[in-house]
Amino acid sequence: MTVSVGSRNPVKVQAVTQVMREIFDASGITWAVRACEADSNVPPQPIGLETIFDGALNRARHALESVGGATYGIGIEAGIYEVRGVSLDVQYCIILDTDGWMTVGHSGGFVYPPSVLREVEKGHEIGDIFATLSGNENIKWEQGAIGMLSKGHIDRTAFTRHAVLMAMVPRLSPELYDK
Repeated sequence: MTVSVGSRNPVKVQAVTQVMREIFDASGITWAVRACEADSNVPPQPIGLETIFDGALNRARHALESVGGATYGIGIEAGIYEVRGVSLDVQYCIILDTDGWMTVGHSGGFVYPPSVLREVEKGHEIGDIFATLSGNENIKWEQGAIGMLSKGHIDRTAFTRHAVLMAMVPRLSPELYDK
């Protein structure tokens, strides 16, 4: 089985790899994860649940189409949405397969400091803001903003992994879901 991830970001690839290992190694299924470049076709800093969802879906479609023989195309997109004046960062994971079945997962959410949200309102991307705050240009490919804000209690890989695992839930009990 080949799993194609619509990103070369090592955090996203590692999160998918961890989930696939957990699920498929015990079953004896041979699998491999392949990363590919995939444009989300949404703004660089996605705002709103539909925009985040669309970014993940676009990445999943591209991933499935780009890697020959892929069983799954996986798209992961992070972004910010607001509810009752609270802005949360979340990630969507969408998994498409060759039968056209789409499954969706959503991470937990966390709140950014007001100063960060003001920078986002000025058009800056979260990754760039936290690169400046942390002094680490690679933060979005490593611990992420969540790693810095949580003082290492959760990093971006674990945060992303949650979304991937949630997207796998229907695939673990397919008899209970309409395809």
